[in-house]
Amino acid sequence: MMKKKLDDAERSRLPGSFVRLTHGFVHYELSGPPEGPALLLVPGLSVPYSTWSRNSGALAEAGYRVLRYEHYGRGYSDRPVLSYDLKLYVDQIEELVSALGLGRPLALVGLSMGGAVAAATAVRHPGIARALILVDPLFEWPEQGPGSRLLAAPFLGDLAMALLGDRLLAGGQRGDFLDEASFREFLPSYMPSLAYRGIGRAVLSTMRSIPSWPLSRTYAGLGRSGLPLLLIWGREDATLPFAQSERLLAALPGAEFRPIEGAGHVPQWEKAGEVNEAILGFLRTHGDTIS
Repeated sequence: MMKKKLDDAERSRLPGSFVRLTHGFVHYELSGPPEGPALLLVPGLSVPYSTWSRNSGALAEAGYRVLRYEHYGRGYSDRPVLSYDLKLYVDQIEELVSALGLGRPLALVGLSMGGAVAAATAVRHPGIARALILVDPLFEWPEQGPGSRLLAAPFLGDLAMALLGDRLLAGGQRGDFLDEASFREFLPSYMPSLAYRGIGRAVLSTMRSIPSWPLSRTYAGLGRSGLPLLLIWGREDATLPFAQSERLLAALPGAEFRPIEGAGHVPQWEKAGEVNEAILGFLRTHGDTIS
């Protein structure tokens, strides 16, 4: 099926809001009282902001001004032709927050790759964050299987994505969920954005970039920042194994830790109530007050 182009006509039919930044339009949603403490939800490698659908409403109802958005190349955000490296994602957050006039400092909540992006944003832009919550964050790029190695290879990966991209991207989500039912509940919110061309190219560029990201240095800097830190990790994570949490905690002295039983790589979806309670309790303990 021919992929569609994201243009003004398409954006006018899509839900949510759009703001034009340096590299194109970014799709976002703001919810909660305008005077509430600002909280930013940073998504993972390939997912739209629907990955936070079981969290954003609860956090807004608790009194937070909640911003969820989509990385360039994901969801309904534009898919510019450039290198999808760490700087792109950090700059996107800084520019988005400024464009929307969101009050600083923010609480940053990052999922998977979004955890690394949130950490790098806090380190590279002192003053933007008041606290960080990292949910199964990218810390050590895991050993890649044959399929991932194929995608990472020049030409062969591009060809595979061109021929099988939707199947690879959608099917790849299954491993993030502990159970089939949760995956099936999420999938309908993931599929629509695949109708627009460019997501495969963006994901491939990111996958090829990540091995060069200075993750150890970033987390060491975060550990020295003095920011309140909460680490949340699904006990049954098959994407970024739970065992990584011990090594990350060693780099983040003073961080609080909340393992989530009965959850895979996306505990914010599979155990949303428990994760929401952990986020709210942590932020209130560290100074957030809601009138």
